Amino acid sequence: MNPWSRQRGVLLQLLIFCIATVGACFKSSGASPPVVGNVRAQQRPGTQVVDITYDVADADSVRLTVSVGVSDNGGASFAVAASSFSGEGYGAGVSPGNGKRIVWDAGKDWLNRFSANMRFRVVATDSDEPLNPDLPGLVWIPPGTFTMGSPPTEPDRWGDEGPQTIVTLSRGFWLGKYEVTQREYLAVMGTNPSYFTGDLDRPVEQVSWNDATDFCGRLTARERAAGRLPVGYEYRLPTEAQWEYACRAGTTTATAFGNSLSATQANFHGDYPYNGGARGPYLGRTTKVGSYAPNGWGLHDMHGNVWEWCLDRWSDALPGGRVTDPKGPDSGSYRVGRGGGWRYFGQYCRSAYRFRYLPVVRRYFLGFRAALVAVP
Repeated sequence: MNPWSRQRGVLLQLLIFCIATVGACFKSSGASPPVVGNVRAQQRPGTQVVDITYDVADADSVRLTVSVGVSDNGGASFAVAASSFSGEGYGAGVSPGNGKRIVWDAGKDWLNRFSANMRFRVVATDSDEPLNPDLPGLVWIPPGTFTMGSPPTEPDRWGDEGPQTIVTLSRGFWLGKYEVTQREYLAVMGTNPSYFTGDLDRPVEQVSWNDATDFCGRLTARERAAGRLPVGYEYRLPTEAQWEYACRAGTTTATAFGNSLSATQANFHGDYPYNGGARGPYLGRTTKVGSYAPNGWGLHDMHGNVWEWCLDRWSDALPGGRVTDPKGPDSGSYRVGRGGGWRYFGQYCRSAYRFRYLPVVRRYFLGFRAALVAVP
């Protein structure tokens, strides 16, 4: 395994890593586990991009789910908050074979950091994730690790956005590309409670947390009865950690679009952009889903349009430290809302901003999006 060395002639703002060795492992829930080997990593000269290649064999599966752990302490732990992975060898639906390739954009996850003792662990599991779920408009969100919450230096930060927490999501999931529309809600529930009618492709609003979870339960029952769900999967609201992970889409900035936000990028009160963003229109209403550009993972309206219910009960602070698959407290009256909405200022649309509502509350700025997840 070849060590990396610092590259000469690189701009000072570009960070170059060093590595001593690269590690590999395997695990599986299947009877015959996939085996990962021949893991290699190479930094592209003059960049902060890392190419990872590996081989994987499996006797009883035609597709696998592949994730990557990153260590900066020689493999003592793989806790680096890394989520900016791509490539045909990453995520769900990977077929066994040799020369699989993953690309890590280390500049997004590890800006201005350096270690001479990096290692990578490639993990393959037998995969039951559906490649083409019936409900259109779902986006696969791969497993990974990220930093949840905001740093104390983030403008307009609130105390309940911390302490920042290193969160690992051990399983990938599917998330709605758009907020649930009035059309989709009407098809499942038989009613449309929305205040802003006239276009069924606007997000449904005036739905409580109870309404949203009822929708997910009925959708699961309908799709399961029709044979369109794999065994062990259900629709539900995303957890708060899943929501923020998907919203950030590998970014560490205040929003998925950087450290400012303009109403040309999302539907919110355009007279009050965030952190120097350009003023934009204030529409005073919801808009058709997908009217604004998506984040880096192809999800629309994670900032603005309507607030989105999360599965978790509210807590006054994040857990801190390192946690895996958090689901919020076991008790409490309030539920979590995320993302901001059409009538709110830009600061309330930040990736880390949190708000609480009672689960019975219905407002014309409250909606949701559905996740398709494996049942524990």
